[in-house]
Amino acid sequence: MSSKSQKKTKGRGIKEEVAKAEEKVRKGAVKVEKEIKKETKRATERRPRQVLTRPPGKAPEAVVVARHEAGMVTRAGRGFSFGELSGVGLAPRTAMMWGVRVDHRRRSVLEGNVSSLKTWHSHHGTVAKVETEAKKLGEVLEKAGKEVEKEAAAVEKEAVKVGKKVKREAKKAEEAVKEKVEKPKARPKKDKA
Repeated sequence: MSSKSQKKTKGRGIKEEVAKAEEKVRKGAVKVEKEIKKETKRATERRPRQVLTRPPGKAPEAVVVARHEAGMVTRAGRGFSFGELSGVGLAPRTAMMWGVRVDHRRRSVLEGNVSSLKTWHSHHGTVAKVETEAKKLGEVLEKAGKEVEKEAAAVEKEAVKVGKKVKREAKKAEEAVKEKVEKPKARPKKDKA
């Protein structure tokens, strides 16, 4: 074998190795890209964690109705019942972390306690955040709606222009057809022989 043919085969071998390496890298990149897409899909599907912030001010005190010699009397209670906390949408553990007293023995649900807890909790708590987010989302949707309306108007104008153009072209074609139909072709004269 000549030295030139050996060099060509070496060159082909290197090219093949490079091509194989490139293919391997490409497959690895595709695999990584699929994994990234999978993870981002999972991340978007996951429910966002709600960040709870403690409302400002002192936590309200629970009130209970107690029997007394003179009749029913309201007095300060040991804490809020689980039913009252769930009526507000507040987890007992979160309430305890925020300094709200919880009475795990009480089962009664008093509307006064629920309303006082709601006013304190919604003052600057999660309810206010949800309302703010809803307001922002409403504004974004309103902007998007206006943009869609503008786009629809532009498309409608374009459609009207195209419709007029098509009508003109159809009219021209109709006139051309009428001219051809009205002007019969000259018939060749027959020779009398």
